Amino acid sequence: MKKKSSNSFRNRRGLSSVVGALFFTVLMIAGFSVLSLALDAQTDIVTTQRIVSDIEIKKQQEQFGLVLSTDANNFLNVSVNNFGQNPVEISSIWITNKTLPTQPATRYEINYDDAFVPSGFTQNVVENQILQMTPDTYDIKIVSSFGTIKVSELTVGTGPSSSGLRAELVTDPPDVIIGQNVTIAMVVTNTGNSLIQNVEPDPLSFVGTGSGSIVASSSHTPSSVDLDSGASVMFTWDYQVTGDSSDLLTFSAVARGDDVIPDDVSSNVVSDVSILRLPTDGGGNEDPDIINEELLARPKLFLTIPSPQGDSGQKALWGVNIANPVNAPMEVSKLSITAFSPGANNNDKLFAASCLAENIFPAGTNYWDCPSENIIMWQNFANPVTIPANSTQSFLVKILPGTIAGQNILESIVVQASVFTNVGSFGKSGYQSTMYDGSETVGNVYLSDVVNSRSNADMQSTRVGITPNNVETFNLVFADLDTDDNTFIKSGAKLIINVPREWSNVSVLGGTSGFSSTTITTFGDGSTQIVGTTSADLGTASNVADTIQFSARAPNVTSDQMYVMYVLAQGQTDNDFSIGPLSEVVLQVDGS
Repeated sequence: MKKKSSNSFRNRRGLSSVVGALFFTVLMIAGFSVLSLALDAQTDIVTTQRIVSDIEIKKQQEQFGLVLSTDANNFLNVSVNNFGQNPVEISSIWITNKTLPTQPATRYEINYDDAFVPSGFTQNVVENQILQMTPDTYDIKIVSSFGTIKVSELTVGTGPSSSGLRAELVTDPPDVIIGQNVTIAMVVTNTGNSLIQNVEPDPLSFVGTGSGSIVASSSHTPSSVDLDSGASVMFTWDYQVTGDSSDLLTFSAVARGDDVIPDDVSSNVVSDVSILRLPTDGGGNEDPDIINEELLARPKLFLTIPSPQGDSGQKALWGVNIANPVNAPMEVSKLSITAFSPGANNNDKLFAASCLAENIFPAGTNYWDCPSENIIMWQNFANPVTIPANSTQSFLVKILPGTIAGQNILESIVVQASVFTNVGSFGKSGYQSTMYDGSETVGNVYLSDVVNSRSNADMQSTRVGITPNNVETFNLVFADLDTDDNTFIKSGAKLIINVPREWSNVSVLGGTSGFSSTTITTFGDGSTQIVGTTSADLGTASNVADTIQFSARAPNVTSDQMYVMYVLAQGQTDNDFSIGPLSEVVLQVDGS
């Protein structure tokens, strides 16, 4: 029995030795693995440090110079002179306009074929890139692949033929629909230090590919200007173009001005391209609008509104022009003008319940009335008015103003219009008027065939059937429709006429009456504004209406077009109450 126990003890000791050996082996393997990983990490660190050190050494050894110049056509030359011992790789250049610091700096990648400059060589790193510089002063920065930066200043266009003027030209839209208009805009800036007089562009040059050509054009506006140092002006042209889809239209121009002698200063030559397209071609590469919400077959509403109107015994002129923008007739059976004043629980009656409506348009039977104190309505369901395709119809009425509850002055009245047609009912808001408590003027502006007329028969808000390219004469009347001589609009008031873009040759004529001065301003979009200042009080026994008579040439269009001429007035009455009448006159040019 004792011998058996001794053998069992020896067996257990042998098993413990084997397990211990295995455990030691596992620990040894784990230790060697950790040591190997540590050695690998140290090797990576050493390798990275060596690479960084090599780059820093090469960067420190990188030695090159920068020489900038332009040729006769202002094409940029960026020459890098490598006088180091290693080749230099230029990765990019940055160009910053110091003359016009608001323009962003522009980065250009260097072509691979031009990027490497061997040791001891000089090379133009933009040799295969066309970079034409506008006359200005620039900072040009080049950056090597190792991060070395060199900066130098370059002044372009220092000669007498280009100093002082800088030009840019843009076509709008860049992809014009065949048969429609493209606007050319040329911005000219005086980059010199002195006044340049009589700045204007030379005639615009045009080159078209394929059958691309010009059908009609306008002269540039403005004609010429004087530019102080740092000032800018935008000249615009309108061109009607034709051709085939994808034809290219290239427009070019140069501006000139007078510094010491006539035309001794000129700008750089600028150009831009517009491509012809069909209406179905789409308008470019922008992200598509996946919501198609526009409804073409709907009437457009344009209003005639008095401001102010008072507790007067005379009637004010109100109206709505309904424009039919589609090539199918449109029937109007009902329309209304609603006005309401702000304020809680007010009892203001803006239109008298018995408003004694006087029909002006449509001609014939009077279907106007005021069903409540704040609504004017025209309706005729039995015989609706038919508006021809691509045309307009005016609805004009004169009504008695209402009364204001208590002692109150309404500085703003909210006005909106609604129309019911065979294509649905629609409304338009965003208009306003004013009303004075007590006797006050009734200020209106409107189109008329007769100078200074206040007759209902002469009041208009539309003109249809205009012949394309025809010179039209307009009389815009500024009137006080109140007959009380003790209420008037004070002298110095202004009649403001906004002639739509594409209408040209705007000129004030001799039939103008009652204005001490008139000015004509052409804006950058091609529209024109006439402002006349009254010379006497308006609304007295001797002066009840003033008129600006002017002429303008209609656009030379080949399809029916409608234009809105916004007519407004500004001033004060004898009660120091502000006025603000409006008439949105619709002009239909019969291109067909």
